[in-house]
Order: sequence, then C-alpha cells, then structure tokens
Amino acid sequence: MKKKFMVLFIVCVMTIGVVACSRNGGDSSSPSSDASQKTSSVESTASSELVDIWAPYNDAVTLTVGIPQNAGITFPEGQDYDKNIWYTMFKDEFNIQLENLWVSANHSTQVNLAMASDSLPDVFSTDGATLELLVAGGLVADITEIYDTYASEQIKSFQEMDDTIFQTAVYDGKLYGIPKLSCGLIDQPNHVWIRKDWKESLNLSDPETIDDLINIAKLFMEEYGGYGIGETQDLYTFNILAPAWGAYPKIWVETADGTLGYGSIQPEMKEALAAFAQWYKDGILDPDFAISNMAKMFEANINGEIGIQPHGRGGWGYYPGVDVVSNLGEEAIFQAYGIPSANGETVKAPVNFANNGYIVISKNCKNPEAVIKLVNYYIKMLTTKDPADAELILELFSNGLPNIVHSIYMDNPVSDYNQYVDISAALESGDTSTLGTSLSKYNDIVDYMTNATPKAVGNYLQQGDLKSAYSVSKKILDDNNIIKNEMWGLPTETIANSGSTLDDILIQGFTQIIVGDQPVDYFDILIESWKSAGGDQATAEINETYGN
Repeated sequence: MKKKFMVLFIVCVMTIGVVACSRNGGDSSSPSSDASQKTSSVESTASSELVDIWAPYNDAVTLTVGIPQNAGITFPEGQDYDKNIWYTMFKDEFNIQLENLWVSANHSTQVNLAMASDSLPDVFSTDGATLELLVAGGLVADITEIYDTYASEQIKSFQEMDDTIFQTAVYDGKLYGIPKLSCGLIDQPNHVWIRKDWKESLNLSDPETIDDLINIAKLFMEEYGGYGIGETQDLYTFNILAPAWGAYPKIWVETADGTLGYGSIQPEMKEALAAFAQWYKDGILDPDFAISNMAKMFEANINGEIGIQPHGRGGWGYYPGVDVVSNLGEEAIFQAYGIPSANGETVKAPVNFANNGYIVISKNCKNPEAVIKLVNYYIKMLTTKDPADAELILELFSNGLPNIVHSIYMDNPVSDYNQYVDISAALESGDTSTLGTSLSKYNDIVDYMTNATPKAVGNYLQQGDLKSAYSVSKKILDDNNIIKNEMWGLPTETIANSGSTLDDILIQGFTQIIVGDQPVDYFDILIESWKSAGGDQATAEINETYGN
C-alpha cells in the first residue's frame, strides 16, 4: 500500500509544542491553524463537545491488556503488575479496571500468538510492521470515530505538530492505532564531546570548523598522549561527523534531481572519506578502530587516553560519563558542541522517524472509548505543572512505574524540549513549583552541581551544564537546522529483507578507504556494487512509497 507523508517544518513543531504544553493541568488550547484538515480520517469535529471525555462510567468497565515485563520497575511495597497506583487511579477516576492478560518478557511473541488464535487483549501496543498485519487480518478496531469523539484537545494538538506520524496508522482513510510518539527531536542531534579540563588548560577556543576540531585533537595528543578521536568497526564516529561535509549516511535524502537517494552513497561522502583517510594516516584516529567496538572506544575516555569523543543523542553523560567521573574526577567531564562545518556550509542534524510504536484496540473490545479516556488521562498527568500534583507526579513517574501502563501510554513530542526550558528557568530562579515530571531530573542536576555525584552526571550533561547536549540541540531545532529521513515510516520490502547486508557492503568498503587499502576513488566502484546488490531496487521502492 502506497503511503505519502506530509512534511511539517520543525520550527512550527517547536512553536506549537511550547504553547501546547505551557498550560497547567493538562489540556492545551486548541491550535488555531487549519492543520486538522490535513487528513480526512481524523478530522476534528464538534462531536467531542457532545460527551464529557473525563466522566467516569456508572457501571464498571474492564479492559484486558497485554504488557511487556520490565526489569526497570521498582514497585513500592504492596504493589505489583496487577495492583498498583496507576490501576487504582484509573479505577477511582473512571471506574475502569485494567486486567492483565499477560505480563511477558517476550511481548512481541505473545502478540503474535494472540493474533494466531484471535485472542488479543482489548488494548496493547505494537510496532508498525505488526500493525500492518493486524489491519490486514481484520483483528483491530477502526478507531476513527472514537478518536475524533474522545481524544483530548491535547492529544489532537500532538497530531497537529506532526500529522505525518499519525498518518502511518491510517489505512484506506481509517485510523487503526494511536502513535505512542517520542519525547521529541531534541534527543536526536549528535554532538562532539570535548574534555573540559584539557581544553581549558590549553586555553583553546570552541571549535567552529572541522579544522579547528582537528587542531584541538593534535594539541591534546601532544600534551596528553594517545590518539585524537575514537572510532569503531561500524564507523560510528564517521557517521556522526559526515554531516560536516554535507553528507548524511544511513538516512534517505532528496537528491539534486529531486528524487530520493540513500545518503551513504551521495557524492559528499567521498569528501568525508578523504578526510578520515588523512586523519588515519596522521594518527588522529584510533589505529585499531577496525577491530574496536563501542565499549573499547569508550575505555579510552574512561582511562583518560582521549579528549574528543563524537557521540549521539545527548548520551555521553550516561555512558561513559558516569565511569569517567568515578575514575578521573568531576573536572574530567566532556562538554557538548555542535558538529562543526568542513566547508563553510550550515551543518544540519539528521533526524529519524520519531515514534515508539502504536496503541491498538482489539476489534472485540466492548468499550474502545475507555482506552482513549485512559490515554487522555495519562497525557494529562504527564504534562501537568500544577504544584498541587507534585507529590503524585513523583510517585507516578518514578522508578519505571509508567511501564506498568505500557499498553496505553504515549509521549509528549515536545516533552524533552519543554523540560530543558523549564529546568533551565528553575536553575536560574530556584523555583521548582511547576516542574512536574521534570523535578527528578532537576534534583539530579543540582546533586551533581553540589556534590559531583557520578550517577547524576548524565542528567547534568544532558541539560544542566552551559554546554550540555540539550543546549546545543535546542539551538539546532530553533534554527531549523535539521534534515529529515525521507523514510518516515516502515522500511520497504527490499530494505526490510536485506537486513544489514547493504550497509555492510559500504562499511567494509569505507573502512578499506580510510585505512589506505583502497584509494578514495574506490568509492565510485563501491557504490556500483551497492546498487547491484539491491540498492537500486531499494531506491526504486523508496521513491514509489515516499517520493513526490
């Protein structure tokens, strides 16, 4: 089935999102744009005004659910998967009782078994590929009308931020699932992390170009030994830094002729490979990267052997940051910088499909609207900033407890962006009264600033430091310096069936170029091999499914 997805500018996403989540107590005001007309399947109508979506049932309603077992949950005394604060709240607020059909470490297997026997729970979550099978088999409910009637204005505002995600749950004009969304694009940009104490001791300026970055690497090598930049056998660092040359590996992009092409085979990649080959020759790259994995690469950070580490999605503070601080002390932290340019052009951050699955309702569910009411309530509690809710929010959203309601929870797509804004303001003012679910991260940040507690360094370097991951990523989003993966949904047949084979061809060839076993011009031969191995067919399918 051919699907074409509309692309909205992220600048609009962020603008709408900040407004949508700024009110206390849950629902945002209905956006005034005509974005709700983008899809006939889930158009907003006046029908939702005819029912009270927050009203409890007079007679008890039971919903069966299937949820994945999660080792990260720490239950308070007396609570478990079947009896817990979330289930009690749903019963008290709506007279809805959740009944676990399964709690399994093999959730996807349980879904498949239930599909085969037509014994699905009333509500569960699944991935896009399984959703397609469920729809084709007539096993899940068309929720177009109940979504229109019962979904809160806040959830509908999430749809308006990026309707393209909701469209991936639409088949033949009908909505069959609610996207679980993600915590936002602010988590996606990659960064260059530079060791703070080394940089300051040498009185070095922030890198603005790739040449600046390499100069810092060389000075670190002269002063502290080791090599300049870590790398792995799957070219982790190369893929992060390639956008410096306008190259965007591992995503699908619009090419010069207007068609869609794989970023890893575009001409700009050749320039990036030439630079990496020179760095390897100069001893700047890890000489053993071709046999190195990520754990080995991070060992050099932890042992104080390297001062520059490209890393993805704000994660350095969590790993290897905790081990670095524990081993080397608080001054050895690395700070985040944007990917500097190699050619004077603006570097864009690649972003991928931002959705963590779908909430789906069985065709046999007697009260499908009850599911929507619970999703509304989850989002209301997730986004409240009412100081009166502070203790309750900490209880609901700590120790992995949201995983108990995995079957109905969805994320606020600007959650982490707003969290950074709110925490920054609270760090400035000291007023934490409206932080809501952000309070625990704020407390961690203050703990690191006050006590340099190693386990708190992750949250501190994510958004507490002046050169934190989110401080860099927020500017990228605000300036709309992103490039969106054009495969905004399921992979096509050839890509799904090829697994890693097509990428493996490129990784092997790129590695040969970087280590000098092949000249840079080998890139052209390599691309022809990729095309004949299935790349041309994959490209044709992508253009058929996602092209203009």
